[in-house]
Order: sequence, then C-alpha cells, then structure tokens
Amino acid sequence: MTVAARDKTLAEREITITRVFDAPRATVFRAWTDANQLAQWWGPKGFTNPVCEIEARVGEAIRIHMRSPDGSVYPDEGRSPRDRAA
Repeated sequence: MTVAARDKTLAEREITITRVFDAPRATVFRAWTDANQLAQWWGPKGFTNPVCEIEARVGEAIRIHMRSPDGSVYPDEGRSPRDRAA
C-alpha cells in the first residue's frame, strides 16, 4: 500500500468529537494534564486507573493502566511527537 493510499484510508476513518464544557479553560486543562484529576475520570464507567502518569510537554509521555471491574488491567501509553510538522 502506498503512503497516499494509507493516508486516504486513515482519513476516511477519522472521527472528530467536539464537546463544550461550562467550566473555566484552566480547570479543563488541569483535568487533562494533572495525573490525579485524570485518573478520576479516564476510562469507561466502573474502571479505575491504578497507574496514571502524564507529562504535558512536547516529546513527553502518558501512561495509564485501566483496571476493569473484573480485575483485568489494560495498559496504555503514548508519547507526543517532538515536531508535529515533521
């Protein structure tokens, strides 16, 4: 598959979700960037987040382990790109 074909396929599956919060911008930002706050709401209802680490800087990482009500743990991690234009 060519890069152009792959990019078209990805674009066809792209979803954009917009949500408006009746809260100060700084409060919403902290909810997404403060690990203690993020752990309180991240994931499906009934799940907990025994591991929640985030560094909100370019090139840094997020690591969350979601625990389901049955005890299964779903680890997730990612890193922001250093240069989005690249």
